[in-house]
Amino acid sequence: MKEYIEGFLGRKSSIQRKVIAAYLLLAVLPIIIITLSASFIYYNRILEGAYSLVEENARQHEIVVQERMDSLKGVLYEMLINTECIRLADSINSGDEDSFLVDGSHMETLLRRSVYTYQGIKSAAFIADNRQYVTYSKFYGSINESIWSDEEQRNAIYDKVNKEQQLAFAAAVNLSNTKERDDYVIMMGYPVKHLKTKVQEGVLIMALDDEMLLFDKGDEAHGEKRAANGITTVILDDEEKVIAGVASIDVNKKYEDYLSEKFDSIKGISENRRKIEGTVWTIVNIIDTAVYRRDIYHLVSMVFVLMVAVTCFFFLLLFVASRKYIDTIQKIAQGIHDYEGIGKGEIQVDVGEEDELYVIVGQFHKMTTRVNSLVEMLRQRNEEIKEAAINQKHAEIKALEAQINPHFLFNTLDSINWRAIEHDEEEISDMLGTLGSLLRYSVSNIDMEVVLEAEISWLKKYIFLQRDRFHNSFDCRYNITEEAMSFPIYKMLLQPIIENIILHAFEEVREGGMIDVMAFVRPDEKLEIRIKDNGCGMSEEALAEIREEIKEKRPLNSKSIGISNIIHRLRIYYQEEAGLTVKSTLEEGSEFILLIPKRKKREEIKL
Repeated sequence: MKEYIEGFLGRKSSIQRKVIAAYLLLAVLPIIIITLSASFIYYNRILEGAYSLVEENARQHEIVVQERMDSLKGVLYEMLINTECIRLADSINSGDEDSFLVDGSHMETLLRRSVYTYQGIKSAAFIADNRQYVTYSKFYGSINESIWSDEEQRNAIYDKVNKEQQLAFAAAVNLSNTKERDDYVIMMGYPVKHLKTKVQEGVLIMALDDEMLLFDKGDEAHGEKRAANGITTVILDDEEKVIAGVASIDVNKKYEDYLSEKFDSIKGISENRRKIEGTVWTIVNIIDTAVYRRDIYHLVSMVFVLMVAVTCFFFLLLFVASRKYIDTIQKIAQGIHDYEGIGKGEIQVDVGEEDELYVIVGQFHKMTTRVNSLVEMLRQRNEEIKEAAINQKHAEIKALEAQINPHFLFNTLDSINWRAIEHDEEEISDMLGTLGSLLRYSVSNIDMEVVLEAEISWLKKYIFLQRDRFHNSFDCRYNITEEAMSFPIYKMLLQPIIENIILHAFEEVREGGMIDVMAFVRPDEKLEIRIKDNGCGMSEEALAEIREEIKEKRPLNSKSIGISNIIHRLRIYYQEEAGLTVKSTLEEGSEFILLIPKRKKREEIKL
């Protein structure tokens, strides 16, 4: 046995045994320690990175929800300061049955416009103090399909808003009044009061899609989503009830019950909570750490298997070659040890070309050459990555600025508006409310289609502000058929023409200016819009230049950027199907004629 051991390991004082012992102590053991340490560090880094990512997502989630709620509050506040809405509320609250039919119809029209102002609003209702009510729901054909027909639920929502006498919320309310359908919404309400007398006439309530509380739309395959990334996001109210982020069957469950049902069989669950500022709601990220541990354990197992395989291979190789090539191996090892990853590494050994060690030396030389090449390549790549990271950061900052500025402007206008209301400056409040509505309409989804009625409604607000600016030196008349009102067009197509007329056609006009807007649907199903003024008209040269631009498809003209913008947008949206014709006589006025085709298979959004 002793001879067999000595034959395998070498004699006690032999280099072979020392090499094997050194290999076991200096190679295998450090590899094990390094592998274990690296695996532990990698595991902690992965978890830290996951938690950091969850925290960042939660913060972004909070910002998105706050911005959405600010926009929705703006829609509600715009209704509350609308003088027509307040007048109708007073009439409904104090009127008889006959007047209610007329006033209720007008109030429903206002509610419908409000519902279509923002995609997240599903329904709106006005409940008077005398318990008369008017509602409009976007996706319900009959009022009996929604909870507004249920007197008990309707009165409960009224009592909550009336009791708080401020902006009130009721989360996870089922808007549907049928057992076959679950349609959970968030109720947002505010008392309707006269701007001057502060006398309350009722409450105004909006039903918001509960998915407005989520960073992105919910996924019915909730379990599959959690299995994929290990993170489930839910929203809780102040009573620790789940109000969003789960299937309909789990809405309004106690969070502890939901956690027990869905995650009781999973070990290693952790939570990350973040309050949504300005609300009583909490974002909860439920993290299944087993998902991360499973991947890490799999990687560590593969590393250990690879380590054992490599160790055994080199151990056998060392055992076979140590007797004959120990000196050569020492030289090779010394040469490898001396190579620091830069410069040219060479090993001088006395072996023939047919010897395996010669191949090792040759491959080492090739490796050093390739390593040097890779080091240089990595250096250049690091410079490129550093430059790309700087450019990306600049792009992110620009995108963030573009996101913040509109909301800052809206919030500032709302603040100024409320101050005007507090000081009974009703005219200033109307102008600020109109300006806020104009801005909100013009900065969101400029390439979206709306019905002509929405565009005309926005245009009236724009003209209202311009007439005040120019001391009522002009007026505008509308002659639009009912069929044309529901015709879909792209936003902001008419405003540049109106602005061009006000600034140029009425430049010297102090009174008596008139703009006529006429629209109708032609027999060929195209919408024809005529905008005519009695201003100063155009010279033959200016008229010829505009007609030439329409005909020859020139690039944007900086001298007439408004009209040029319309021409190019018509080409982008409708290609050759749309048309623009301009007529003008000097000192008599101008007329613009737009022909817009009806687009098929496009959702018509009514604001």
